[in-house]
Amino acid sequence: MAKGKIEKRGAKRRNVKPIVLIVTEGSQTEPKYFEHFKTRQNNIDIRVVGSRSSAGETDYVSLVRKAREYQERNQLSAATGDSVWVIADADVNYNNPKPIAEKNSKLNQARKMADNRDINLLLSSPCFEVWLLLHYQYTTKFIKDYADMKSVLQKYIPTYTKTADVYELVNDRTKTAIENAKRVERHHLQDGCTLPFGVDVNPFTDVYKLLERLL
Repeated sequence: MAKGKIEKRGAKRRNVKPIVLIVTEGSQTEPKYFEHFKTRQNNIDIRVVGSRSSAGETDYVSLVRKAREYQERNQLSAATGDSVWVIADADVNYNNPKPIAEKNSKLNQARKMADNRDINLLLSSPCFEVWLLLHYQYTTKFIKDYADMKSVLQKYIPTYTKTADVYELVNDRTKTAIENAKRVERHHLQDGCTLPFGVDVNPFTDVYKLLERLL
């Protein structure tokens, strides 16, 4: 079997491990983080597909289509225990006219596509790094963009950059991050927001749902 190719299902393959496919918007931080979970699992087969662009891919619809292509090509099915996850950022450019409405429109379109194919679309606002920050602190303070997020995160990881592999630094705090992420979600719900959250809910991440699956 070719390297990196997911083995296809068959009637005689009942003992194949369930596959967890993770498609990430980023090309560095997210793939490096999730790749580590491959070495600690015996009961699931984790596959990570990162962006081919160093700038990442922020088109929600394109990300879901990419996940769907992998899903179809490799015959992944929730009926056999497989799951497909798309990791995306809010990544709002406040210099654009009506940035929230435009982003949420694309997000809603992508979510409908994802729901129709049993694909889990997870959002981090403003970016994936909020998940890393929640390993160290609980916060509901608005964080405008990646630059601001990086500044806050570097209080705990001084050398942090997009190319950094921080798994070993944060791994023992994962349960704390899950609880903090759930607290942030409850905060926004109590503040009148409704699920699923749009890009205007900040800060927020539901990456914790994938971590609960992996753990």
